[in-house]
Amino acid sequence: MRRRIVIIGAGPGGIAAARRLRDRAAGQVEIVLIERDGTAEFLAGTIATALGEAPAHHWRTPVQLRGVNVQSGEVQRATGQGVVLSDGPTLEADAVIAAPGLYLDLTAVPQKPNMFAFWSPSTAEAAREAVVHLRSGRLVVVISSLPYRCPPAPYSLAMQLAAFYRQQQRNVQITLTTPEEAPLVTLGHGIPEFLLQSCREAGVEVRLGHRPDWPASTERELAFTDGLRLAYDLAVVIPPHTRASILAALPEPGVLVPVDERMETTERGLFVVGDAAQTLLPRAAEAATAQGLTAADAVLDRLGVARYTGPHLPTPECYIGHGDGRYSRITIRFPNGLPPIGQPEIRREGPTPELAASFARVFDKWRALRVENVR
Repeated sequence: MRRRIVIIGAGPGGIAAARRLRDRAAGQVEIVLIERDGTAEFLAGTIATALGEAPAHHWRTPVQLRGVNVQSGEVQRATGQGVVLSDGPTLEADAVIAAPGLYLDLTAVPQKPNMFAFWSPSTAEAAREAVVHLRSGRLVVVISSLPYRCPPAPYSLAMQLAAFYRQQQRNVQITLTTPEEAPLVTLGHGIPEFLLQSCREAGVEVRLGHRPDWPASTERELAFTDGLRLAYDLAVVIPPHTRASILAALPEPGVLVPVDERMETTERGLFVVGDAAQTLLPRAAEAATAQGLTAADAVLDRLGVARYTGPHLPTPECYIGHGDGRYSRITIRFPNGLPPIGQPEIRREGPTPELAASFARVFDKWRALRVENVR
């Protein structure tokens, strides 16, 4: 009988693992990929959805991979021996690679008519009308807690909002608040200073080191735990990110799941990749891709199908929208190995209009990795 490997999630890590298993195992293993409704969502389309540039469904695509059994379903719990589905059945497996991402705790943010919590295209849809039709006043982008996925993106959102209202000749002040003392401080190399300077040039006010106090906030005033109060007309909130419920049974506390070099958790046979994994890598698509490849190789080595030769080195690229059609790009390379042994090489380009075209091609590449002719 063929061995069965179950993959949870069709994000970058899950897709990379599925394709790697298929390409290396050559039919020796059964690969089952479970995604909630059989479709994947391009999370980088969140800002475009909030700005009304494209509807949420534009950023979704059905997952079709040759040699991979793609199933729709809701996973309730994952172990190293298989998964329990929400409708009752248990799917046994020789290994499980979980790429569930982080859970958006929308319920942690108060429901107010001028406050919207989102951090995906599907959740941003509800905020679109309020964002597009705001005529004047103050819009506050609130980073509610750490960690959150795609750390530069809230700054990109704030700058693109400022440019949108400026083009519409509307008197809207953009303020961004964050619990961080500096953005992307772990990257260094002048990146925190670059983001703050870019926000200043875009007319965005950045308030560092402030965590929201939701019980003390009202429909017209945001309160923070250090006593700061900000009047606002519209608030868009990056909600708290929590551990996915399918991994709640793991004994280690915290949002992120500890993993070893092979991306295996303390439960043998259960591998976690992507945003949910506790590593020294940035929470970026290319980092998740490398982790998916590493986990797939480790599983095949465990099963005696193919040899594990070490972790894959990621090549993260992060695009930051500055508004007015300009983007910058941060590129990270690890020529001497992964941290803490190898130190990254970081390069920054832009902002330029030319990089906007490069960012647009990212979606086409993302979709091509998920949609294949399965006939």
